[in-house]
Amino acid sequence: MEEQIYLNGAYIPRTNANISIMDRGFLFGDGVYELIPLYGKKIFLLDKHLKRLKNSLNLVGMENSDFDINNIEGIIKTLVDKNKYEDYFFYIHITRGVQNTRQHIYPEKIKPTVLIMGENYPVFNKDEIAKGFTASMQSDFRWTKSNIKSISLLGSVLLKNYASQNGFYETLLIRDNKLTEGSASNVFIVKDNKIFTPKLSVDLLPGVTRDLLINLLRENGLDVFEKDVTESDLKIADEVWCCSSTNFVVPIIQIDDITINNGIVGNIALRVYDLVRNFISAY
Repeated sequence: MEEQIYLNGAYIPRTNANISIMDRGFLFGDGVYELIPLYGKKIFLLDKHLKRLKNSLNLVGMENSDFDINNIEGIIKTLVDKNKYEDYFFYIHITRGVQNTRQHIYPEKIKPTVLIMGENYPVFNKDEIAKGFTASMQSDFRWTKSNIKSISLLGSVLLKNYASQNGFYETLLIRDNKLTEGSASNVFIVKDNKIFTPKLSVDLLPGVTRDLLINLLRENGLDVFEKDVTESDLKIADEVWCCSSTNFVVPIIQIDDITINNGIVGNIALRVYDLVRNFISAY
């Protein structure tokens, strides 16, 4: 059977799914999204992901839409049953909806477009993690409300493709001499066995995996500090790693022409991998 997705109240084959050309998500990128992992048929950290989704909806003025995000759990469980998913990732896309005329101003009452579908992304194993990855450092030219998980991702798309086209895993973003995040990840650094990650602000996404790592590290006796990380801090770090919902720790051993830790993945990054794996196994 062809893979089923959820679109506006119906479960349909992915290839049969269509939206209107007048959907504001298509015309303006007017909408938000969330990505939720599934491990062993269990929805991972659902409450934290829904909290962030609700925050994004509030920040773009869609908090009063007539779609109840509390229904998402049931929809995902239905898709798991229909598609026989085991380990997967779910995208929830909510646009402001369809408007009859193309204009920037939207009506107060408009029915949102809601899409929920699964994607099967590769997850790095420990052997791959232990080899390390490379990154490039670039100016963060995205819009200045990156704390909203918006579907308007052109800036991130260009920056992630810059990395891909130049043989890097990720692009690390600098704004006003400070590290913000990666094009599709949050970033941690280690210096003298202390762990640092940029403090939350409008310049970066409040990552669910970022928060999980902070909590697990602190619970296991490691010092983690949320503070400004400068470009210079990044260049002299003992370890650098990226994290996201799809890959919770990706060690970076080379940033452009700068080698991190003599090109060897650090012990703390490997420990992070084990801590999260153990957490997922016990979840």
